[in-house]
Amino acid sequence: MDELELLKEDWNKNKNEFKNYSATEIYSMIKEKSISVTKTLLIIGLIEVILWFIIGYIDSEFPYLRIGLFTVFFIFIIYSFKKIKVSQNSISLMSNILNLRKMVLGYALISILVIVVNNIVNFKHNTQDFMAGYQDGKRNGTFNATNPDSLTPELINYVVFAIALIMAIFFLYWIYKNTYGKILVNLKNNYQELKKS
Repeated sequence: MDELELLKEDWNKNKNEFKNYSATEIYSMIKEKSISVTKTLLIIGLIEVILWFIIGYIDSEFPYLRIGLFTVFFIFIIYSFKKIKVSQNSISLMSNILNLRKMVLGYALISILVIVVNNIVNFKHNTQDFMAGYQDGKRNGTFNATNPDSLTPELINYVVFAIALIMAIFFLYWIYKNTYGKILVNLKNNYQELKKS
């Protein structure tokens, strides 16, 4: 019982040390946090584009669709960033945070969907590419690139490529979850804090 009384006394002493924040101060902090999250989103997006450029260069195929998709996303992010900066009240800030969350989620889903659809539509060609890459990788000495169109895939080739594709998509999903997913969580937390204030 004595320990409990000591804890109560300690709590009552420390209770006075907590700072009370006004709704305006909370709004300002959430606004700054949202601006910071949007900046992080822009940086992650730019890194993603650079990586897709590198993959396109290695694959000798410029990723027009992905760059186009990112350009639209990038324009919307800049627009959202400016709207968050000029938000004058918690309602408009909440609305902008919700719109930004929808945009991030939409971009991540469309991005993965593009990869899945592209690989389904070009499944045979991509399997041939995969086979050619595997054969070229096995060779030692002089390098002569294998023409993918000269290869005829068998069932096992399709199965192996499908497994590799599923693993690649899962890996991409994991990356998106740990980048864009964290941004979505931060924006959701900001939104919840605004609802409370």
